[in-house]
Amino acid sequence: MNEERVQIIGNDMIIDSSLWHACAGRLVHVPPVNSTVSYFPQGHFEHAGMENTDDAIATASRIPWRIQCRVTSVELKMDSRTEEVYTKIHLNPILTNNNNSTDDDKDYALSESLNLFGRSQFLTKVLTQSDANNGGGFSVPKKLAETIFPPLNYKITKPGIENLPSQDILARDYRGNIWKFRHVYRGNPLRHLLTTGWSKFVTAKQVVSGDTIVFGRDDNGDVYVGIRRVRRARWQGRIRAESVLEAARLAAIGRGFEVRYYPSSSTTEFCVVDSVVNATKRKMVNEFGAGTRIKMAFETLNSTGVEPVGWYKGSIESVEDVDPNHWPGSLWRRLKDRNLRIVI
Repeated sequence: MNEERVQIIGNDMIIDSSLWHACAGRLVHVPPVNSTVSYFPQGHFEHAGMENTDDAIATASRIPWRIQCRVTSVELKMDSRTEEVYTKIHLNPILTNNNNSTDDDKDYALSESLNLFGRSQFLTKVLTQSDANNGGGFSVPKKLAETIFPPLNYKITKPGIENLPSQDILARDYRGNIWKFRHVYRGNPLRHLLTTGWSKFVTAKQVVSGDTIVFGRDDNGDVYVGIRRVRRARWQGRIRAESVLEAARLAAIGRGFEVRYYPSSSTTEFCVVDSVVNATKRKMVNEFGAGTRIKMAFETLNSTGVEPVGWYKGSIESVEDVDPNHWPGSLWRRLKDRNLRIVI
């Protein structure tokens, strides 16, 4: 892995886009610099776990549910202690009420999908209880082993376990540490395993069942390893309530502000490219209604990198404000399905 891909500043690491997205997940969207976005204070409060607090409710009465902003800078970062990825986005409110998308916004979805991972390859697996047991090994999906790891020599000339295909894998993490794993191909049926070195990695990284392991290979052929953490209860409060309230206040008075976004399966983006918001508004009027069939993408638990996206299918039960008292007319979670509230 190229050393210049990671820059450590205090407790933060600024990392290469392809590495960041590998740990964030394929469905995470980061608005590009100079794009026009809609900032949803309601979603920001929710992201910080403070949507029902007195401070949030008092602030909500003074702030619009949607504030158009220009993205002036984006930093893709990772906490060097937990290796959890997040992004810092600096926004400048747009004082004129312009609901039209810019050309950059229209091209956003295509350009992002083309450039999301650069020349790096990565594959992932959600860790099972057996994988996360620090006394065991890691069962490697066949495609991951054959795509990311160097090729094994499958030509066995002598019987015996010691003659089964095996090799040492050197993988660099985002701190720059090198991890040595023994990669073997054995068992009945035959399968790829990481044995020696895996238990040490599990203990040091404090991984648990449900975390996602990310193995990648860059354009130089170097292997790297990262973790996409399942959300921990102890991480609640990592975004200070004061910073959220200050961001919402500055946005409402037209001054520049900064937000942090921690992607996970249970959090939702609250800075959304305007072209997406405007398209959704049109659909709210012309297409969406009770009984409308819908589908929503989600990343599957056993993502292999080939078919990483599954689809939730259902129908709209109602179209209504989730909090009409404090955010009347808001698009945030306005579509109600029988099982969930759907973000725009």
